[in-house]
Amino acid sequence: MKKLLALTLTLILLALCAAPALADYAFDPYYIIHDSNVRKLTEDELWGFTRETLRYIRNELLARHGYAFSNDKFYNYFNAKPWYIAGGYNEDSKLTALEWDNINLVKKVEKAMDNKKTENSDGVDIQEIIAYQNYIGGYGNELGYGNPRGNGAGDIVGSGSMSDDDVVITPIPAEPYYIYNDQYIIPDSDTRELTEAELWAYSRETLRYIRNELLARHGYVFGGNKFGRYFGDKDWYTAGNYEKAILTALEWDNINLVRTVERKMDILKTENEDGLDIEEIIMYQNGGTLPGWYKKP
Repeated sequence: MKKLLALTLTLILLALCAAPALADYAFDPYYIIHDSNVRKLTEDELWGFTRETLRYIRNELLARHGYAFSNDKFYNYFNAKPWYIAGGYNEDSKLTALEWDNINLVKKVEKAMDNKKTENSDGVDIQEIIAYQNYIGGYGNELGYGNPRGNGAGDIVGSGSMSDDDVVITPIPAEPYYIYNDQYIIPDSDTRELTEAELWAYSRETLRYIRNELLARHGYVFGGNKFGRYFGDKDWYTAGNYEKAILTALEWDNINLVRTVERKMDILKTENEDGLDIEEIIMYQNGGTLPGWYKKP
């Protein structure tokens, strides 16, 4: 019995060591503060986060009501959450008095940090939360569950949303230009302009990997999610030291083009199943028999 108890305690300790040590906070795979919309926050708890995290906490309250973000970091983060649907936000009719009180309290603490000229770096940072959420659920960033239409910069402004009827979808016939190999989906995506026609030849899921491949070239850290596992198997990938400024204008153009096609597929409610799927590419890269090189005539 003692040996069994000792073994159980050992396994618990190993599990705690393997996971990020963030158990004192209320966040989970989906929220930073999961009950921020139903209870009054306190200044003391908010001072337990970095200045940057507070911005996400404030915007989380808006995101619950469909606030649409154009700022990349907020778009990527909230769009990863299965509960997030952008559009239809109305600050007058949706948020409760308690939610507005919490938003204003967060702003008060943000201002206090600004006055002290501190980022409160000893607090829990959003990157730690993203890593934790990826570790326990895979919903930390860049997963694209939400509806990405709309605009806004993370501040409290008008709805800024856009209905599907406002979006013009121009059909583009797919023109396959498959040149994947055992290391890359599109080996030259960092040196040539991609085309919308070639991107329509991939499934919706593959596009997410194509977009993240451009970030991975520069050390973007994905954590323990499926992107982290996929790129972690590549000989060329080294996680860390990622900076947005490192990417060239051409690379950003290609990322934005992929996003455009992704958004069109989302609005059309299609996974583009007839396109080349990432599972087929992975099968080839893992030594399967599928052809790895196909070029349009």
